[in-house]
Amino acid sequence: MKARFSLHFIVGLFLWIISMGVTIMLTLEFIFPFFDLHEENQWYDSLVLLSFLVNIALCSLLFAWYFGSPLWFIMTWVQQLSQGEYSPPVTRGKVYTRKHKLRQRYRLYEEVIVNVHALADHLKKTENERLKIEEAKKEWIAGISHDLKTPLTYITGYTTLLLNPEYSWTEEEKTSFIKEISQKGYHIESLIHDLNLSFQMNNIHSPIPLNKSENDIVEFTKNLIADIGSNPKSFNYTLSFQSSEGAINLSFDKGLMHRAIQNLIMNAIIHNPEGTNIHVEIKRTEEQFAEVIISDDGIGMDSETIDNLFSKYYRGTTTNTSDFGTGLGMAIVKSLIIAHGGHIHVQSELSKGTTISVTLPKGYAMV
Repeated sequence: MKARFSLHFIVGLFLWIISMGVTIMLTLEFIFPFFDLHEENQWYDSLVLLSFLVNIALCSLLFAWYFGSPLWFIMTWVQQLSQGEYSPPVTRGKVYTRKHKLRQRYRLYEEVIVNVHALADHLKKTENERLKIEEAKKEWIAGISHDLKTPLTYITGYTTLLLNPEYSWTEEEKTSFIKEISQKGYHIESLIHDLNLSFQMNNIHSPIPLNKSENDIVEFTKNLIADIGSNPKSFNYTLSFQSSEGAINLSFDKGLMHRAIQNLIMNAIIHNPEGTNIHVEIKRTEEQFAEVIISDDGIGMDSETIDNLFSKYYRGTTTNTSDFGTGLGMAIVKSLIIAHGGHIHVQSELSKGTTISVTLPKGYAMV
């Protein structure tokens, strides 16, 4: 652009000098004699000076139009971008030809215009994403409020019943009420734990703390599936397990890994109809990694759900359970897997099911 601008400026200056010479020659040789103006005339010198000034003014206007109008276009566009307007400013003359190429004077600043155009597209895309996130935040906050309010309503209701002097509850009834209160309390604690983890997910100064130890991921997953199988929510689902190795030792935080894998399996249960088959498989992938694969033959997910699955404020719409999660579940799962040095991949198709693969580094030697 520097070379192009310098060339145009030098050529323009050269043409200006030539035009000035031609103008003076035409003025002195043709125009002045035509009006019978000679050197003896008292206004002769003033008229010669005036012709210089007119030439300078016209050439200056031409230079300003040729070099300045693209600059005005760029500066106006940048100002509009600062105000949230992303479309190019309207100009009297067209910026592009019919073939959608920049006109000659705008080609002086082609790189700048292309970069401003790319910046405008990027800012517009960022703004649209920001608006989507803000909308998702609002829905998420409303969901969190509902998720916290529901168990609190149960706790308040059962507490009111226990404290009501008009009724005399049996020990069995009291125990039942207290169990319900305890379960709802644990549910609230889980929600708060989710929120705390969500604040740590994007905080580089306070990352998710890991208490790693060497554990057998095969035995660990077997026990986890057994726990899930005793959950009443899983009674009408078929859970199966398979491993290519008898034991695979990995370095991971048992509590957080339990949370991550449990969340993935419970998602397969909660977001699919009864009768869905859920299969968990563990196998080696290369020498340094192990892979945990959770697949089901349920309802699957559309492309929009897959794209937003790990978004922090996305709450899926396929579940019929009103009191499940905070909308942070999958985002937290991904953060926990990444914190362990692994990665997670999702494949899904509507009406055919979903497969989620979690790859984890070994950390310690495999057995």
